[in-house]
Amino acid sequence: MKNHVVEKRLNVYKVFIGTLNAYIITIFLILAFSVILYFSAISEDIIPKAVIAIGALSIVFSSFNATRDLDYGGWLHGGFIGLLYVGFLMTLRFFITKEVGFDLGMLVDLVLGFLIGAIAGAIGVNL
Repeated sequence: MKNHVVEKRLNVYKVFIGTLNAYIITIFLILAFSVILYFSAISEDIIPKAVIAIGALSIVFSSFNATRDLDYGGWLHGGFIGLLYVGFLMTLRFFITKEVGFDLGMLVDLVLGFLIGAIAGAIGVNL
């Protein structure tokens, strides 16, 4: 255990960098998936499930990485990374599809993004 006094506040810089890293990871994973899809006989029916899995993996890796060197609040930092990741995607979707509205599926996405990030952040801060 470390013997120094830590001011326990949300590190906004870590959350911002973690969210940015999540998008970078997402871009690389989607590019890799598209190459695999192009050169193989995998059905295109798998795309929606793969996009959800890629988003979840991106939140996990970036939340874990962002909270590794923190001494406190890993669940909160990771949760905010997941929440911002999903929230920004929803905002982008509103601008692209011109659909204005909030339904139960969006709420589930936000809650799951927070929970996935919180679990990964808690693991990251404790390892």
